[in-house]
Amino acid sequence: MPFGYMGKLLWVDLTTGSILEEEIDESLYKKFLTGYGLGAKLIFDRQKPGVNPLGPDNIFAIMSGLLTGSGAFFSGRWMVMGKSPLTNTWGDANSGGFFAPAIKSTGYDGVFFTGKSEKPVYLLIDGDEKKLLDASDLWGKDSNDTMDILSSRHGAHFKTACIGPGGEKMALISGVVTDKGRLAARSGLGAVMGSKNLKAVCLGGNKNVNVFDDQTITKLVADFDQKFNTYKHPLKDKLLNEATNTPILSGAVRFLTEKNLLPINGEIERYAMKTWGTPGTVAYSANIGDSPVKNWKGIGYIDFPGRLTQEISNDWVTKYETDKYGCYSCPLRCGGKVAVSDVPYPVSETHKPEYETICGFGTMLLCNDLPTIIKINDLLNRAGIDTISCAVTVAWAFEAYENNVITISDTDGLKLTWGNSEAVLKLVEKITMGEGIGKYLMNGVKSASEHFGKGSEAYAMHVFGQELPMHDPRTTDGTGLGVGYEAEPTPGRHTSTLDCCDLYRETQSDKLSDKNIHPMKNKCMDAEQGDSLKDASCFMDLVNGLGLCAIAFDAAVTPPIIEWANAMTGWSFTFEEYLHIARRIKTLRHSFNIREGINPMNIKMPDRARGIPPLSKGPNAHTKNDFDMGKKNYFKAMGYDIKTGKPLAETLDLLDLPEVKKELYK
Repeated sequence: MPFGYMGKLLWVDLTTGSILEEEIDESLYKKFLTGYGLGAKLIFDRQKPGVNPLGPDNIFAIMSGLLTGSGAFFSGRWMVMGKSPLTNTWGDANSGGFFAPAIKSTGYDGVFFTGKSEKPVYLLIDGDEKKLLDASDLWGKDSNDTMDILSSRHGAHFKTACIGPGGEKMALISGVVTDKGRLAARSGLGAVMGSKNLKAVCLGGNKNVNVFDDQTITKLVADFDQKFNTYKHPLKDKLLNEATNTPILSGAVRFLTEKNLLPINGEIERYAMKTWGTPGTVAYSANIGDSPVKNWKGIGYIDFPGRLTQEISNDWVTKYETDKYGCYSCPLRCGGKVAVSDVPYPVSETHKPEYETICGFGTMLLCNDLPTIIKINDLLNRAGIDTISCAVTVAWAFEAYENNVITISDTDGLKLTWGNSEAVLKLVEKITMGEGIGKYLMNGVKSASEHFGKGSEAYAMHVFGQELPMHDPRTTDGTGLGVGYEAEPTPGRHTSTLDCCDLYRETQSDKLSDKNIHPMKNKCMDAEQGDSLKDASCFMDLVNGLGLCAIAFDAAVTPPIIEWANAMTGWSFTFEEYLHIARRIKTLRHSFNIREGINPMNIKMPDRARGIPPLSKGPNAHTKNDFDMGKKNYFKAMGYDIKTGKPLAETLDLLDLPEVKKELYK
């Protein structure tokens, strides 16, 4: 009997309509876990290099995580994967919500789709019944309406992941939507679903997950819960969080942060996340130089000071909150539902916009009109379009307009001037509909800049086609972040590294409580930079293989993930053994790109993001991070050739990847 994993996968051939299940041996789970680890193994083995990402030969997969269904906290992430049409690299994206347990309830760890249907279809799994049904009546519907229709048709307990009109139009920045606003958004994988005429996956399973040692997991969860809800300094947590969003104190906050005198530790961040969610970091991030401003050429406290950023952060966001929202098995509940009325663009109910969205359409564009940002978030969720990629593309358009690369005739009369929130909204509407200039922007900033040209490629902020997220690697501790942007198999991802391996190597629990482990702040400036980068990078593959949320590791209470995983499966792996598995997963995903003929050493951020030339003012002024050396050190530590990025033959032997060695060393 399998414990933790379901032991089976489902294969759906959309061309023929056949649906087959495949049993997976335990040895593969022990080598690749689940999530995108197992997914990468099967896609690498069964897909030829060079396929068209929007062609029928691109395998598209949806996977759950190993810990989902165990009762362990933060175990509600699910993943989509395949060759990215946005970057032509390995592509994956993950999301929270409640779809991950729905996958396992079908009796499968994931579903793989091949081929292309002649007409729009959706996959329905109802108990033991599995079939493809006509989705012609759903084609053209937004994601909210699609979910409402399928819920009404099949039952409220069915969970749906679908594409919106963005995916149907094969917009290269489209993602996959569930829970009316949770998106597996990056890598453009919604376009892959659209290319296959696959509108949705609707799941109503009835299978339970077998847990090897349920008693141990229950005790571990209870102990963690008690620590997680205990604050040593609640008043200090509250005051410091409020200070980060108070204009009169913003200068002092910035100064103290620069001098490493402000104690923003994990407990304080946990308080912020429980109180406001990720919007609680908007003003602080803009003030300290974490947030890009004015398409990465501005400075927060100069171009978008505290009196403006406070209006899109903290209480200014939660005042619109109608209900707290937490993903499956999450004690943090950082999400929320919001509604706005008595404004030009009301919204009856939608998900609270996250930091990335508010920064992208607020700080980046100098817009402090929060109700309009909420409306934009709702539009993009319904269309199934990545808010990060869309915001970066819009910021490029504003700078292109500023430099007369595009004109008012191109924009159908829209004046793309910084801070013009109505113009932002109207431009986003064009993108979601693929109309007017929107048809050139819906495929992302690289495509748009190449179309309009005139030197605008220089301010297209992407890495190998994927738009940069809202975290600036030009900070003094930003080397690891920048290396992650360039070296991750899915380039341009801010959640590709997580610097907390030392937490699991510590033996004294009291040393863990005040550690600050921010997923976007990987401090790797020590002599063993390569090893530190390797650990931080591989740890994230472990997190994704287990189906966990990265925010779990940013709260000053260390989740006992190794104990959870062993109790779930009956295995007895050590942390180092799990990290070895993660390194294997990372190398497999990396090797997918090598086999596609990509040299990762040539993947680089734009000069502006690399600090060339350096900023002359602000928290990031005059910083010169050596990303090239950081990447060489990282590849060396990973066991890759530092000129080509190709894993060395001995590395593949060490990681027990003979199938990869055969492909790369023919």
